[in-house]
Amino acid sequence: MSFPERHVVAPLTEKLYQKADRERIPLSGTFELSPICNFSCRMCYVRKTKKEVEMHDRKIMTLDQWIWLGEKARNEGMLYLLLTGGEPLLWLDFWKLYNALYEMGLLLAVNTNGSLINDEVIQRWKEKPPYKVNITLYGASDDTYEKLCHAKQVYSKVKSAILKMKEAGLNIKLNCSLTPYNASDLEEIVNFAKKHKIQLTVSTYMYPPVRRDAKMTGQNDRFSPEEAAWYHMQRYRYQNGEEAYKKFLQNIQKGIISPPGLDEECMDSRDGKVRCRAGSATFWVTWDGYMTPCGMMPEPKVDLDGISFKEAWNKVVALSEKLHTSRICEECSNQQMCHSCAAMAYAENGNTSVVPAYVCEMIQALKTLAEKELRSSGG
Repeated sequence: MSFPERHVVAPLTEKLYQKADRERIPLSGTFELSPICNFSCRMCYVRKTKKEVEMHDRKIMTLDQWIWLGEKARNEGMLYLLLTGGEPLLWLDFWKLYNALYEMGLLLAVNTNGSLINDEVIQRWKEKPPYKVNITLYGASDDTYEKLCHAKQVYSKVKSAILKMKEAGLNIKLNCSLTPYNASDLEEIVNFAKKHKIQLTVSTYMYPPVRRDAKMTGQNDRFSPEEAAWYHMQRYRYQNGEEAYKKFLQNIQKGIISPPGLDEECMDSRDGKVRCRAGSATFWVTWDGYMTPCGMMPEPKVDLDGISFKEAWNKVVALSEKLHTSRICEECSNQQMCHSCAAMAYAENGNTSVVPAYVCEMIQALKTLAEKELRSSGG
């Protein structure tokens, strides 16, 4: 069975995003409820312990603050809302907030590691279904979860939750962040998704966790650029089969594949080009009360304390319009296949206008490896 390279956005949804982008309407938001998680993943960009949160110079957002924000954002045009963390299901007021936002008529999505999903959670979602639940599948064994996430005896729980949600008819999507610690499970992860007909996105590019620690600029517990390129190719091979894989290699040489490392929402379905909507149609609110265009970088940000949602959004739009990536990137022959976005550049360099060398090396490795593969196969 051949799976599509990228989830196809519904035409109506795409038209809404295009209109929002033109008119600077905050169509889609992300609420980062808490940085606390029951996992401690090596590459996580935000996780903090309960003690670290208590010692932080700003308090965690309250239920009332999130509900107020949801109402104001909806009034300004927000239709889609992602609830994330940390692990959002750990946040004590999650269900009170979820129900309030659901009653506002918002289309809700949830990011979760899946380990806390039980029959009660599934029943709640059957009664008030989210439009999507994104579950990160970190491996295919307890050993892998322990190595990567420092979480013991959880794989069977996550697997069971996925299958029960599928059986309940809930819309789920699997995400896999591939690293040196779970790469050996890649084929098994892909086969699991295929067997149960569940959409799966595998990412081999890991953003440096600069929000968690500014000293991590350009660093993460991740593949080398060459390894990231190789596994990006292999995940396509496992997902789509040999015939499609050969075509994929040819497309790499032509420079017409989707850029690895970018979320599907960054892509315009009209022509496949990257048009980042952060700060023009989408926004992110951090657990400590800042609005940013994108959750992958700490700047620019606007303090929500004491100002209206509309005022904060307008400030984010103005700040986002000042962000520029390197002219070298904009004029590069690999730009269409790569597109180093502002968040990538910031995470790799601490500056959006500097070329992210890691990403350049990954794309160049893709081209080199594809050429070798085609030569060896006679293609």
